[in-house]
Amino acid sequence: MKRRRYILLLVALLMLTVQLHAQQGTEATNGIKFFKGTFSEALAQAKQENKIVFVDFYAVWCVPCKKMAKTVFTQEEVGKYFNEHFISLQLDAEKGENVDIAKNYKIVAYPTVAFIAPDGKALSVNTGAMDKDELMDAAKIAAGESVSFEELYNKYKADNNDLDVQQQLLLKAPSFLQAQEGMDADKWVTRLQKLYKNYVAAKAPLKLINENDYRIILSLEGDEDREHKQYVIDLMNDHLDDWMKKLGKAPAYYIVEANDIFAEDMAKDGNVKYKDYVEKVKSQYAKAYEVVGLTGITAYEKAKLYFDALFNLYKNKDVNGYVKAMETYFGKMENNLRSADYGKAAQNLYMAAGKSLKAKDHEVAIKWAEKALAQEDAVMDRVNYMVMIGDSYRELKNYTKAREYYNQAFAETLRLENMEMPQAMLQGAIKQKLSTLELLEK
Repeated sequence: MKRRRYILLLVALLMLTVQLHAQQGTEATNGIKFFKGTFSEALAQAKQENKIVFVDFYAVWCVPCKKMAKTVFTQEEVGKYFNEHFISLQLDAEKGENVDIAKNYKIVAYPTVAFIAPDGKALSVNTGAMDKDELMDAAKIAAGESVSFEELYNKYKADNNDLDVQQQLLLKAPSFLQAQEGMDADKWVTRLQKLYKNYVAAKAPLKLINENDYRIILSLEGDEDREHKQYVIDLMNDHLDDWMKKLGKAPAYYIVEANDIFAEDMAKDGNVKYKDYVEKVKSQYAKAYEVVGLTGITAYEKAKLYFDALFNLYKNKDVNGYVKAMETYFGKMENNLRSADYGKAAQNLYMAAGKSLKAKDHEVAIKWAEKALAQEDAVMDRVNYMVMIGDSYRELKNYTKAREYYNQAFAETLRLENMEMPQAMLQGAIKQKLSTLELLEK
């Protein structure tokens, strides 16, 4: 116990040390070259060079600020464009005269990046972390090389038959929606979903086969409207050769993923219609499923084994039948297996059967989750598997092992340095499990 707490403390101290030494002004050779003077000096330099001032408002404690500085500002494409068009400056918005500068531009959250004219007038202020494409788009709008979302929307309202304007608008929609809040966000989601569906209908089936429209489908075709998603994947499937000629295997994978999600949702709902989607694997969508490239088992055999097992578990609560079916599934899948296959198998046990699981069932769940954990690198998934294992050990009344896995899960969350909210939520949930464990041990 003491050793585990010591390790957790050591990890926390190491993380703190890294953060304290990660200076916001660090830049790569090919990235943005930041001006070293004051804000007023940057404005003067911008006036002299006839440029705009780009300001990165940050706080020393802001993890997303550090991530942008490390992974976005350092990219060669970003550096080349910004060094040519802007005088770039980084300001600690909570230090000295920068506090008043930040207030003047109504900076209330970090990171915030602003594009400011040499006379001090704000051209645009963008709150929230941005990836390379989002930052480049904002920069080109400020430089006058691209139009803003609002300008495009006004063009669309003036002529709602211009598909080129609609395409540009929908490409910008995801980053625009991300910045909206409350009722404004709901209003824009409704507007843009209607526009998106009309746009797809207007260009279907062949004019949609291009990279930009595929990006639009990926970002705006959600899972809420199942009927429309079915329409879209059938559009792709009916002309799959053309789609794959233009975009490679990605559209086929999109069809496979969507059909699998439909089948899984139906199976978990105990709806026998899941079988309709399974049958499509060897009929309507056979060509799409060929891209999966399974060895030793066909895509149809895989789908039938898995979804039959899932339906039996959720509909009939037949844990023994599910475990037997999944062991057969794992045996036939062999080299095709991924960590997620074991992880999902264990998670479905918990979700479908929960408190009715017997000791032997928890032992199976632990075995599957440990196999998933051994092959998984993604932090969120590792935390999930560790917590599942801890839960099973708790039900087995092996509180020592339960505590060990909960503590491992907590330590793993420390790697989520750029995801403060998920990190806090996970840590809070794990602390609650540890508190419950203390009560059980008394």
